[in-house]
Amino acid sequence: MAGNALKWLFSKAGKNPGDPRQTMNAIDIAARLGPDALFSTMAAAQTPGDLGDKILVGATDFVGSGLTGLAAGRATNSAAVDQIASIAGAYGSMPVADMAMRGKDKVMGGSGQTPYERLSEDQQEMMRQQITQQVMQAYGLVPGTRDRYFSDPSTGMGVN
Repeated sequence: MAGNALKWLFSKAGKNPGDPRQTMNAIDIAARLGPDALFSTMAAAQTPGDLGDKILVGATDFVGSGLTGLAAGRATNSAAVDQIASIAGAYGSMPVADMAMRGKDKVMGGSGQTPYERLSEDQQEMMRQQITQQVMQAYGLVPGTRDRYFSDPSTGMGVN
């Protein structure tokens, strides 16, 4: 049954409207799946995190975009529909990849976050520390950060 589904998925229309369907050759498959592979690789490369996170993103993006594009393009015999369905499949794969990365993080001993969530948490903590440091410096609560000279309110000049 799976073999028949793959044969159906990887077939193309004959040269004339009444001709039987033909199996795609390597060039046809590369033309249909090449953009999906390229954009999946880009999504994986731009994902923060370790190699496992990148593989999860790339694989789910490729499967989601490639299969939906092939199926929609095959059902309609339209390359434009193939491209539109590939884009829809790529967007549809994002929550699947997030869920897989959260599961991976939980299994690896983390708190079940995606790399973007971990990055956001780290940046929020850094910003909190910077604001605390700036406020402490502004009020002279950090030794050595206030100037030794204060202005005289009557003259505006610095005094020691």
